[in-house]
Amino acid sequence: AVVSTQSTGGGGGSFSAGGPGKGMYTRLYLQVLNRYHWIYSALALNHPYQDSGIFTINGSSHPNHGWDLTQVLIKQFKEMQNGKINHSELERAKTQLKSTLLMNLEYRNIELEDIGRQVLASDERKTPAELCAMIESVTPQQLQLLAKRMMESKPSVGAFGDLKNVPNYEEIEAAFKRENGELTNRISHFLLKGMRGKTTGLIKS
Repeated sequence: AVVSTQSTGGGGGSFSAGGPGKGMYTRLYLQVLNRYHWIYSALALNHPYQDSGIFTINGSSHPNHGWDLTQVLIKQFKEMQNGKINHSELERAKTQLKSTLLMNLEYRNIELEDIGRQVLASDERKTPAELCAMIESVTPQQLQLLAKRMMESKPSVGAFGDLKNVPNYEEIEAAFKRENGELTNRISHFLLKGMRGKTTGLIKS
């Protein structure tokens, strides 16, 4: 379900040439990159581990749009949580995910790496047919439940560059707790940032 969520989000760079398998009809392309010309990239990533995992949406833009970029990305998380993933989106994501899986396993070195990863993580190796069946069984309700579980923990935020227009961690955390995901206190934020001066890095969770 996590990998299907990542595939549904998809994304990439705003100057991608497209083509088969590039995910030009994923949520982050249709709802973010094709809608906001000032966003350079938006990409959903999943990092699974044996006892935990990290699901992220990475984005980049000009520093002047730091606040707006943060708001757009929060909204994407909230839409997943609220179940706004339709059947056609999910079916497209599952088809793309199965296609990527089967194409990658045509290479012997990737197949061997896959065997090693599966055995280390779960002490067994599932066949491509079993993996495709697992992907096909994913439902929109499972993705919504997964998103709600992810939102139960505090968000981890990392940012780099000129951050004078980026909301602070407390503001981002508060937005995740709101039903609509809205950031607030924009004017007071900029007044405070102007007093403190330029910030170049932020990592917090």
